[in-house]
Amino acid sequence: MNGLLSDLARWAAGETYFGPEDEVEAHLQPERSRHSSYTRDDYDGIKKFEAFHKAKCLRTFLPFRHGETSYVTNNIVGLLPNLKRLRVLSLSGYNISELHDSIGELKLLRYLDLSFTMIRSLPESIGSLYNLQTLILRDCSYLTKWPSKMGNLINLCYLDITDVYLISEMPLGIKNLKRLRKLSDFAVSRKIGHGIEELMDLNSLRGTLCISRLENAVDPRRARQANLQEKQDLETLVLKWSSDITDSRDERIEKDVLGMLQPHQGLKELTINSYSATDFPSWVGDPCFSNMVLLRLENCENCTSLPALGLLKSLKDLAITGMDGLQRIGCDIYGEGCSNPFPSLETLYFKDMPGWKCWHACDEEQVEAFPSPASAFYLELFSVIGKIAILPSFIGRARYL
Repeated sequence: MNGLLSDLARWAAGETYFGPEDEVEAHLQPERSRHSSYTRDDYDGIKKFEAFHKAKCLRTFLPFRHGETSYVTNNIVGLLPNLKRLRVLSLSGYNISELHDSIGELKLLRYLDLSFTMIRSLPESIGSLYNLQTLILRDCSYLTKWPSKMGNLINLCYLDITDVYLISEMPLGIKNLKRLRKLSDFAVSRKIGHGIEELMDLNSLRGTLCISRLENAVDPRRARQANLQEKQDLETLVLKWSSDITDSRDERIEKDVLGMLQPHQGLKELTINSYSATDFPSWVGDPCFSNMVLLRLENCENCTSLPALGLLKSLKDLAITGMDGLQRIGCDIYGEGCSNPFPSLETLYFKDMPGWKCWHACDEEQVEAFPSPASAFYLELFSVIGKIAILPSFIGRARYL
C-alpha cells in the first residue's frame, strides 16, 4: 500500500519531484524539480547526488531515515551552495562532524534538521539565515558551541536541543527570539547574557519547557525576570537542578529562586528535580493550579516535608521519588481544613524513600482522603514497602501496581 501511495504522490507532483533513484529515467528533468526525497543508505556516495547539481530550483532536500547513522560523501558540502532556493534541508542521521560556512548562502531556508549527526559546532554564517523558522539539533551529542549571532534568527519558532548534553549555556541573544514557540531546554548559566532572565520576553513558548542547571540561578531577582507567569501557553514545566547536592549550594537561595519561578495557573504538568531546600515555596500545591493533572517531585534529597498537594483538585498522577530526608507524612499533605483531599488522584507513586517511617492520617471520619472513582486509587511503593511502621487505614482501599 505504501508503494501505491508513493506512486500517486509522484504522479501528482509531476516534474516538480525527483529522487536519486529516478535520475536514469529520461522523462525526469531535475533542473525543473522543486522537491526531492530519498531513503538514506549506509553509505551515500558521489554518484547518488549527481542529479542534484542540475536541480537549481530545488526547494526541498529531505532524506528519510534508514537505520541509525549513514555515511555521506564530502561532495554534499559543495552541492549545497548551488541550491540557493532551498526552503527545507535535512541532513539528519548523516555521520557529519561539521557544516560548511556556505550554509549561510541559503537565504530562503526555513527548516534545517541536523538531528542525530556528529556536528560539533554550527558555522557563524547560521546567523544570516533570517528566514529560518525551525532548527532541529536533537541528539547532537557532540555539539558544544553556538554561533555568536544566533540572536539574529528573529523568525525562529522551533528550537529542539533535546539530549544535547554538552551545551552548558544558551546562545547569546536568545532573548531576541520572541517568536519561539518550542524550546525543548533552557540551560541556565551565570554569565551575563546567558542567565535565566533571558527568558523574559519569550512569551510565545508553548507545550513543554525544561529549565535545567538551575544551580546557576543564584539571584532570585533574575529568576523573577524569567516571567513564567506570562507564558500562558505552557502546559508542562520541568525545573531541574544539578543532581549533585553539595555544600556549595545555598538552600535558602534555591527556595527563593523556586518561589520566583511560579508558572501560570493553567499549567497541567510540573516536575521539580534535585531541588536542595528542606521545604517548598507556597505556590507548590496552591489550589489555584486547578488544571494540574501530574506532579513529580524527584531527588529532592533534603526535603523533610511535603506541600499541601491534596488541594490540587484535578491532580491524577503524583510521584515522589528520592526524597531521602522525609521521615513523616502528616495532615499537611492534605491541606488545612480540606475535607476532600486528592479528589481526582488515580496513581500515587513512591520510590527510594529510605528515611520514611510513618504516614499519619487526619481524623478519617471528617476527612475522606483519596475519594477517586470506585473509592480506590493505584499505589506503588517501590523500595519503601516494609519499612513504614504506620500507614493510614485508607491504604487498604488501594490497588497496588
